[in-house]
Amino acid sequence: MNSVLPLKFPRLITLFLAWAWSLISFSIGINAFVKSKQDKNQIVDKIPFPTNISINTNDITQAGAVVTTISVLILILTTLYIALMVIDANARSGISTRTLRLQYISLGFLAIALFATEIPVSLFVSTRSAKVSASVDGFNLSDGTLKTIERALGAQTAYKDFSYLKLLAILPWFMFIFTLAAAIVSFLASSDSRSTSRRNGSKPLPDEPKSAGPATAA
Repeated sequence: MNSVLPLKFPRLITLFLAWAWSLISFSIGINAFVKSKQDKNQIVDKIPFPTNISINTNDITQAGAVVTTISVLILILTTLYIALMVIDANARSGISTRTLRLQYISLGFLAIALFATEIPVSLFVSTRSAKVSASVDGFNLSDGTLKTIERALGAQTAYKDFSYLKLLAILPWFMFIFTLAAAIVSFLASSDSRSTSRRNGSKPLPDEPKSAGPATAA
């Protein structure tokens, strides 16, 4: 079985862990988007007319959207690759083994993309705040006035004060670790499969008849 599905169990384990954490990260991303919108609406609803307020969270929103998108892609690919392994479990040379190169390239690419995106997400959550601006009848309020209003409303603007954003900055790192691990294991399995194919190709077939010796005179 190991010759048919190289590194079968390490591949299944790492793919499953990457699948599980991509599902968790996707859920966290959706939850952060919904909760952020609800929190902004609650603050805006507390502001009396004719005051207009704007809360800009584009930096964390855009970065979080990319992380959520990558989570979906990893979730889809790991589901597909696990399904191929299950289908090919008893096959002599199934598509799961033949597509190992595609598997480790795609997973490796997504792991790198996730790493490049999760770094700014973590930095934004730990160091940045929402950009708040307000105006009354077209006159912009000063930063000091805004701070006074924020304290009066009990509003929080620092990203690190929101638990759902802290989860978005922490938990996808586990998805990165296991996606990278799945890519590495798939690469090793691909190398093992090629080595096995070369060894088998250099051996004579087991049913090949032996060549007859020179005929002897009667």
